[in-house]
Amino acid sequence: MQDFDVVVAGAGAAGMMAALAAAEAGARVALLERDAAAPSTLSVSGGLISAAGTRWQAAAGERDSPEMFAADVRAKSGAAVDALLLATVTEAAAEAVTFLADVAGLPIHLHTASRWPGHSAMRLHATPAESGAELQALLRQAVARQPRIAFRDGVVVTALRPEGVATRGGDVPARSVVLATGGFGGAPGLVARYCPEAARAVHVGGSYADGVGLEWAAALGAELLCMDAYQGQPHVSPHLVQGLRPRFGASLPALGAVLVNRQGRRFVAEDMGPSELTAHLLAQPGGVAVEVWGEAAQQAALAGGPFRRAVELGAVTRCADIAGLAARFGLPEPALAATLAAVGQDPDPFGRRRWGGDLAAPYFAAEVTGALAHTQGGVRVNADARVLRADGSAIPGLFAAGGVACGISGNGAAGYVPGNGLAQSFGLGLRAGRAAAR
Repeated sequence: MQDFDVVVAGAGAAGMMAALAAAEAGARVALLERDAAAPSTLSVSGGLISAAGTRWQAAAGERDSPEMFAADVRAKSGAAVDALLLATVTEAAAEAVTFLADVAGLPIHLHTASRWPGHSAMRLHATPAESGAELQALLRQAVARQPRIAFRDGVVVTALRPEGVATRGGDVPARSVVLATGGFGGAPGLVARYCPEAARAVHVGGSYADGVGLEWAAALGAELLCMDAYQGQPHVSPHLVQGLRPRFGASLPALGAVLVNRQGRRFVAEDMGPSELTAHLLAQPGGVAVEVWGEAAQQAALAGGPFRRAVELGAVTRCADIAGLAARFGLPEPALAATLAAVGQDPDPFGRRRWGGDLAAPYFAAEVTGALAHTQGGVRVNADARVLRADGSAIPGLFAAGGVACGISGNGAAGYVPGNGLAQSFGLGLRAGRAAAR
């Protein structure tokens, strides 16, 4: 068996970043993936990474800093986020984006098409297509170019060892292990236990988000934090199209979109955070609603990879007028007309404060439901992404990043802000890789 300095379990955003960082620091790395062809949490995402104080922001005249980023997180999640974790992620995210550009060779830019809820500055970074699938493909190319990384697909990790991991094909020894196996959004029993309000939500994250890494770490005494935290996704089609479930992205409300239920009436302030919006949508009859937006919003939203894919799959309908919109989705026309006529009034009966663009014919619309993108609770780590016990001591040789590690969303769904999941994955992945290499 080949000797390795570091073994990384899971080749998603966190795992590939950890492998690249460890290899760049001189380590010999085994990067193990269960099924590289299966959808991952990264590949189905919008590929947007929150990072503050970067050169791309400076070039755009955007004033931001890790401290401002942290303040925005606290404003959304309160005091529930571990202070050390928050400082680590908000600082490391900018380092990670720079690493992706300068070391991994990825073409990074600042997303400027729209402002997203929860961010006081434009701090979402992405690759050209603003697509998680593109970001994953570019990362895999970077991994393939790194001679110190041995990428092994089709490897099922079954347990942690004192030094290395056990797989169905035998042990893979290494001085350090980075757990990057994902969260538990695809494990219904764990979701029902920890996130019961999301139990009815459709899971749209990675195929293998089964929580096994959490169980391995917990068996070694790792402390688990904020296990009720998750990212809800309210802009998801309730229907499969060509075997795929179209996702429309969270930018639509900021561009003026509204949600109406089967009675043709609004039911919520659509400009709240997308994660907490999910529960309101699921509470509607049938757990579905119709999202409606205008021409300008349609053109702006096309900047996002998931939205473009949804359009390509035919999941977005163009309607010339309210009568056509009502007929297409089986909505009562008088109620729908009254609802759309009242859009933008001040004060809004639901407390909406931001409207974005005007909502006028022609209308674009899609049926949507509430979904679970990924969980945010996980193992506690320190500034080097070392896994910690409840007493604060580190488990020797064990690191964690991504869905298996606690995120910066606090408790429940309300604390999640778009882009913060990848900020944690890349930020902690960078720290884990570098520390594991040492």
